[in-house]
Amino acid sequence: MRRLVFPVLLLFWATMNVLLWRAEYGDASHGSRVSREVVIEKIFNAPDASSLQVFQNGKSLGFVRWEIIPDEIYFRGTNQPIGRVESINGYTLAVDGRVDVKPLQSKLRFTLRTGLDSDLNWQNLHATLDTSKNVWEFQSIRTNLLLDVKYEGALGQWERSTSFEEMHNPAALVDQFAGPTLGPLIKPMLPPLGQAQPGGRVGPLSLGIEWDAYNDAMRLGSTRVRIYRLEFKLPGERQITVRVSRVGEILQVQFPGQLVMDNESIPLRKPKEP
Repeated sequence: MRRLVFPVLLLFWATMNVLLWRAEYGDASHGSRVSREVVIEKIFNAPDASSLQVFQNGKSLGFVRWEIIPDEIYFRGTNQPIGRVESINGYTLAVDGRVDVKPLQSKLRFTLRTGLDSDLNWQNLHATLDTSKNVWEFQSIRTNLLLDVKYEGALGQWERSTSFEEMHNPAALVDQFAGPTLGPLIKPMLPPLGQAQPGGRVGPLSLGIEWDAYNDAMRLGSTRVRIYRLEFKLPGERQITVRVSRVGEILQVQFPGQLVMDNESIPLRKPKEP
């Protein structure tokens, strides 16, 4: 009887460790589901910006810098501690990058500044795309329900505005604004049109993207750490996978076509042998 005690205790110990690991990290192939709101809150309150290196098939193409800046309201009054945050009034999403785009035979530089309120509803937007020969500038304020676009480059100069209602047909907008240079690159990434409604009117634009968040783990150097994994489902059974640290820093983004963005401060890639 005593001979059976140790194996049974060992089996019990191993089983409990497996169950605890699965509760903490999730199944190795998928992971336990976690609230999307929890992960979004982590990302929007991350203490540091995320600097990402862009690779395709292992070749470096450029960089992307992602930062979310909170609009903090501080306590006022003589009895309140100096510098203590009372609440968050909103956020600014700042994205900057430079990527070598082979079909353009040029580097694409881009900037994005988006203002959001405390509930993460966008309020304003300003973005630029620069291919050295062509520059597009986009600007919009939510209350105006208009997108203003300026262009300067090989095709001359122009300014145009389009209503949000016209955005139900993104392919037509690409033809109108992007032209023959960026149009063929953007169209394959567009979401499907909204469903037609009685009278021929097109319904609200559907982004066509479903996503979920999971608990997961990944190896950073010699250490295995807990992370969040976000999965965005694209048309055609394609997927974008985003790995986020427990404090909201972007660690890695994997796109279809062997396109990957790795956090430059995290040892995700093995050093090349000399």
